Amino acid sequence: MKTIQACILIVILFFAFSIASVSALGSSSFGGKSGDWAEYEWQDEMQAETGESSYFARIDFLSVEGANVTVNATLYTSTSSFNETKTIDLTSQNADDDIMLEPMFNARVYFIPAELNVTDPVYLGELYGTQNITGQTTNSYAGADRTVVFTNFTLQGSNYYFYWDKQTGVLTEGLKYIGAAYNDVLVTATNMWSPPILPPVLLWVAIALAIVLGIYSSRRISKKAPRKGNTKPTLTKTNSFLSFRLSRGKDY
Repeated sequence: MKTIQACILIVILFFAFSIASVSALGSSSFGGKSGDWAEYEWQDEMQAETGESSYFARIDFLSVEGANVTVNATLYTSTSSFNETKTIDLTSQNADDDIMLEPMFNARVYFIPAELNVTDPVYLGELYGTQNITGQTTNSYAGADRTVVFTNFTLQGSNYYFYWDKQTGVLTEGLKYIGAAYNDVLVTATNMWSPPILPPVLLWVAIALAIVLGIYSSRRISKKAPRKGNTKPTLTKTNSFLSFRLSRGKDY
């Protein structure tokens, strides 16, 4: 009996350790995969008068192995471009594990571990340090409605709001407010999710029509099928008297 109890205890401890390990892995792993990419546009209201108000960036995820992500980050302006490739460990808080994309946000802001929840900490690089996820909502980005987690904080007189796709961990939007002026970086295209084939309302309408047509068709088929108990028997008339005469060989 004691041997059985010991075996059961070992099995319970094994599964508990496995679940804890999976949870720990999920809390630090990026949700994208090799070949994924995202493109962003940066609007700088504070530099609108100089004509250099728009910047573009593209993040290519070349390799994803849990928390180790190799990215190629490219920044485009109207006059120049910048490109750098680096492997970044999402569990590290080393300042070297980052790519600076001035004047846009640094690379550690553009992707974080997937499936974070409210109050979870997230490291955003040397400039922004560790912040906590403060909320979760649903917004439309790059043609699709996505569940996103976000953080907001104040640093050196500026207010920051960062939104990430919860499933993958990729940045969907970043805002920086300095008084009434602001900077805004927004994902404009990605292959990490696809727009729905039909808008949600039209999709539900199509489903409802399919159900109605299915019911109508089944009723028509049931009406055409013969019903049990309604078939009239066919009566066969026989001349019993004639048969009797022939069998006796007599003519009555």
